[in-house]
Amino acid sequence: MKTKRQIWRRSRHWMLATGILLAGGAALTACSDKYDLDERTPDGWGSSIYGWLDDQGNFTNTVRLIEDLGYKEVLAKTGSKTLFAADDAAYERFYQNNPWGVKSYADLSDPQKKMLLFGNMIGNSIQINSLSTIQGTPLQEGEAMRRFSDLSEFDTVPILKPADMPDNKYWKRHRESGKDMVCLQDGSAVPMLLFLESQMSNKRITNEDYSFLFNNTVTRQAGDASINGIKVIDQNVRCANGFIHRTEDVVTPLPNMAELIAKKSQVSTFNRILERFCAPFPDDKNLTKTERYNYLYQANVDTVYTKHFFNDKRGVEIKTVPGGRREVATLLPFDPEWNSYYSSQVKSAAEGNAAEQRDMAVMMVPTNEAMEEYWNGAGKPLRENFASWDEVDDETIIQLLKVNMLPSFVSSVPSKFDGVLNDANDKMGLDVSDVDSVWLACNGAVYLTNKVFAPTRYISVLFPPLINKNMKILNWAINQCKYDVYLNALGARYSFFVPTNEAMLEYIDPTSYGKEKLQLLSFRWNDNASSANERIWAVVYDYDPVTGARDSVTEVRNSADWVNGRIQNSLRDILDTHIVIGEVWKGEHTYFRSKNGCGIRVTNPTDHANMTVEGSYQINEGSPLKIARIYDQRPEVSGGNGIVYVLDNQPLLGTRKSVRDQLAAHPEFEKFLDLLDHSGLLETVRYLVPNTKDANMIKCSPSPSLSVFNTYHYTIYVPSNESIQQLQTSGQLPTWEAVAQKQEAGDQKGATADSTAIVNFLKYHIQDNALYLGAEKESGDYETSLINEKTHRFYMLKSQLEDEEILVQDAQDVVNGTYHKVVKKNGADGQPLYNIQAREYLYNGDDPTSATDLYTSSSAVIHLIDKPLNYGN
Repeated sequence: MKTKRQIWRRSRHWMLATGILLAGGAALTACSDKYDLDERTPDGWGSSIYGWLDDQGNFTNTVRLIEDLGYKEVLAKTGSKTLFAADDAAYERFYQNNPWGVKSYADLSDPQKKMLLFGNMIGNSIQINSLSTIQGTPLQEGEAMRRFSDLSEFDTVPILKPADMPDNKYWKRHRESGKDMVCLQDGSAVPMLLFLESQMSNKRITNEDYSFLFNNTVTRQAGDASINGIKVIDQNVRCANGFIHRTEDVVTPLPNMAELIAKKSQVSTFNRILERFCAPFPDDKNLTKTERYNYLYQANVDTVYTKHFFNDKRGVEIKTVPGGRREVATLLPFDPEWNSYYSSQVKSAAEGNAAEQRDMAVMMVPTNEAMEEYWNGAGKPLRENFASWDEVDDETIIQLLKVNMLPSFVSSVPSKFDGVLNDANDKMGLDVSDVDSVWLACNGAVYLTNKVFAPTRYISVLFPPLINKNMKILNWAINQCKYDVYLNALGARYSFFVPTNEAMLEYIDPTSYGKEKLQLLSFRWNDNASSANERIWAVVYDYDPVTGARDSVTEVRNSADWVNGRIQNSLRDILDTHIVIGEVWKGEHTYFRSKNGCGIRVTNPTDHANMTVEGSYQINEGSPLKIARIYDQRPEVSGGNGIVYVLDNQPLLGTRKSVRDQLAAHPEFEKFLDLLDHSGLLETVRYLVPNTKDANMIKCSPSPSLSVFNTYHYTIYVPSNESIQQLQTSGQLPTWEAVAQKQEAGDQKGATADSTAIVNFLKYHIQDNALYLGAEKESGDYETSLINEKTHRFYMLKSQLEDEEILVQDAQDVVNGTYHKVVKKNGADGQPLYNIQAREYLYNGDDPTSATDLYTSSSAVIHLIDKPLNYGN
């Protein structure tokens, strides 16, 4: 008769087995509804599992385990079990060398006995070739590499002494209490690891991969099967109540990766770093685990804890640390303590069960020697900023952990090393020679590496914002806007202008360009905020850029679970304005396009002490920004991808002047402006869906803006007043006066034709791609804003940007071999009539005087051109 405690301990496994039995399946070969499975044995089925083991005479250790744990009655009668069993000779070898230090059966503790019996038992009757099948509808054959045994998480519950607890702030109170802690290692069941022919074939895991995983100590043959790395030498011994699979050696449950790494002295440096990110999580308010533990072990503890690592991969995300603080910025890709780890997102318990069986993880863990060698060599960027590995801050060091935590074991065996990617989605460069040993765990494989695979973030232009406390705002923006992979790309070359936290106090909010007063969105950083999101906020000031006077208006804040749109959109625009794809440092050019198409101007790029940079706002109405410092992350210096230029007094800003503003500011563009003003191409409200009443589909501009612009950068070629007048005088280009006269005379057709001709003339002078005199050479066929009604394609201009000129060919030029040229001269006010920058904005909503949310923007450069362009009509 089982005790209540035995029933409680085993009930979860019986319910699981019952559920599988009800579902049916090809693997259920040792039971039948026509028999009374407790009392009768079907003819020809042989003895029970217990009977067969007892009859052999050389499985006395296993028989004693069954008897001592009160399981004889279960395994002596028919039912549904699978048992992996080792003979006495295997046990003798085990007693001579085992991780527990036991020398004989008499030395085994009850928890160890449970691991040896229940850890080798499955609550269903399954042949070897069906162990790789995931039950369900339909059956998933050749998919399973892990299965859950009958070992309960409460069969072995560690009691941690203070000295054995991780040394971090979350465990400090418990370490200093001097009291032992009952602490479950993850608190989920421990699966067994299987390598079976059908699964290996299906997942393309080769015999060479298998040999690597077992440190080249075994040679696998076709059809071989192993459990937790131990070969099955006698498969499918059929009994009345299930199957016995005889193993070559004694099988013990595998620890999870976190516990395995913690016990290896040769990786103690890496383990100290890893254990920064774990905490003891107390039992729930109902004390479910505590009550169960106290009942099973006749104990009286106040609280049972469970060890978890902060991560965002579990079914229930482990983000909230004891005390309620959320460490969103320092979450691991997964919990290495999670026994039943799976990498995919699941929608149901059934999907989770299948995912658990299908795959596991890999952790690449460098030796202490490799960590020291890296620190003193390639780790120079870290060494220059931190005294030791232990001093590297969490947000920086977690990048190292992340890149060495691979989500899929199946995709990370040697035959697939070429597909293993780093944090920049580049090839990791992993080779078998980099791995000294492999340690298998219940939730993954640990590759002991003789070198450090550092994150690209340690050498790319992302490194300075990562390690500098004075750049935390922009670093937060990089993470929040998910620009890390983009800026990590080692195949690109970036000139990254990074405003410090002080510079971010001086950001002029472009959503204030339609208000009576300009506003500063003055960003602030708070290291002591209760969540990562709440660390960044902003004070809004009414601002006079001439006097510098400012008056506080309001504050803009995030919540723990929500990022304010005004903050996020502004920071994204700031990032886009400060990223230049190109090599500013070469000193060959003065103008560059940023990621969002804004033009920036650089002086003295090779003289860093006197280098300055300007955004279009600074060019039009501000002053140059001095470069405070550079960080050289170029390939030839750090193996990286560019240079970081630090700004400490103001960010680069986009101008508030629209195309119309700039045309109106120059009398030399008067004729072109007159045509534009009456063309209908200017708008202050844009309906994303025509005539919509949906407020989300309505956008507004701070001033009349070009409707043909659409989140891009453009060049506008403006013919001189005289050349436009000549066209009009010759009758080649209508005037708006002529259009009005035809309308008054009732000639609507003629008025429409003339109006269309003027609009088409304007559109043909607006070209995609902003070309700046002084920028890198560029040429090509560029679309204009004018559509050819016959081909339904945009008319093209062939433009060529040279060192000192821009040549443009219209349709007739292409035929004649002639060119138009941008005119390099100054206007009446002494300012150039070329490289004139404009930017146009769309805000969410229909009122620019109250807008706070930037929807999108477009940039343009305006050049005077020697004569009008002609598209052929």
